[in-house]
Amino acid sequence: MKNTTKEPLWTAEFTGYGISSSVFYIVQYIMVSALPIVITLSYGGSAFDAGMAMTCFQIGCILCRPFAGELIDSLNKKKMLLFSTGLFFLITAAFNFSPSVEFLFIYRFFQGMLFAIGTTVVATVAVLVLPNTRKGEGIGYFAMFVNIAMVIGPFFGLLILDTLGDQALFIACAMIGLIGFYAANRKPLPDTLAIAKPRGNKAWNLARFIESRAFPWALMGLFMSFTYSGILVFVPIMMTTMGIGTLASYFFVIFAVTIVITRPFIGRIYDYYGASYLIYPGYIIFILAMALLSMAESAVGIFIAAPILGLGYGAIAPAFQTSSVQVIPSERAGAATATYFLFLDLGVGLGSVLLSMLVSAFNFNIMYWINTLIALIGLLLYHFVVRSKAKVNIKKL
Repeated sequence: MKNTTKEPLWTAEFTGYGISSSVFYIVQYIMVSALPIVITLSYGGSAFDAGMAMTCFQIGCILCRPFAGELIDSLNKKKMLLFSTGLFFLITAAFNFSPSVEFLFIYRFFQGMLFAIGTTVVATVAVLVLPNTRKGEGIGYFAMFVNIAMVIGPFFGLLILDTLGDQALFIACAMIGLIGFYAANRKPLPDTLAIAKPRGNKAWNLARFIESRAFPWALMGLFMSFTYSGILVFVPIMMTTMGIGTLASYFFVIFAVTIVITRPFIGRIYDYYGASYLIYPGYIIFILAMALLSMAESAVGIFIAAPILGLGYGAIAPAFQTSSVQVIPSERAGAATATYFLFLDLGVGLGSVLLSMLVSAFNFNIMYWINTLIALIGLLLYHFVVRSKAKVNIKKL
């Protein structure tokens, strides 16, 4: 075994990037949970308007994601951090000045663009400042910041909206964005990592923006995020139809807390033994938990599935992300990260649409059974295709 405890992990830079990443997702989760209510109650909008706000965000995000990696690899990363986090703060603050719902659509579109660029650059530089011997552990902790945001965002967003109103909600989002700007830039990235390496004049083609060597892991990320969308989007709706919608937030608390508790062990397993020692058991656990969710008929069944889902998802998600960048040269780290995140965006988008069709045609139980089969296909894809394609090595115990 390797000694992975000598090089420091929690440096000022890494901690700042983790906090900044969390801020991006806290603001996004606040918007996802609270903005539809603001649109319908404060602006007199329809359910279509509420959905359109999310659509505008996703369009902006998907349009910018492929170009984000090339920008990061070509430009000074220190300046990219400054501008992406600064502009994200400004567009978030702009929500305080929205005379109509149409302005909210415009703000959400640009917020999606800056979210795509900002999360990509923060994730890229976080990987670059990690010691090579502790990348799996470090990326696991970095992903933990997002898991924490998943709990904090909806909880505090709805709390502020309910107690103080929509204006206070937008002010709070702006203040959170300012914290992210400070956290990302308070400790400047060293010039050795910030300055882009000369790469000559490259042709403007798809290969410049998409890192093909990250494809195997990006494809696994797509399968993972597709099935994950069934949890993120439909568990609250299913619990509402059961008459227990007020308990939905506790499901995600249990889910996220399980990920946070297991994160230190997950990262070390990756660094010591390799990706497959996480992916095989993690995927099997995730599949079993999805099957449990498909059979759930009460809050008890759903809450039993929550920590098991968290354990499985918490193992495979950081393993895929770490593997997608670990074999890529540092000068293409941005493109690899953008490629992986693009496939995640596509997985969530496709899953939200296709799984909703299954719910409409059948019911939640059937949808989760089919989602279980899709997760099983993902595991088989890893075993028979991706593992050999990506040259995954299972290290000896």
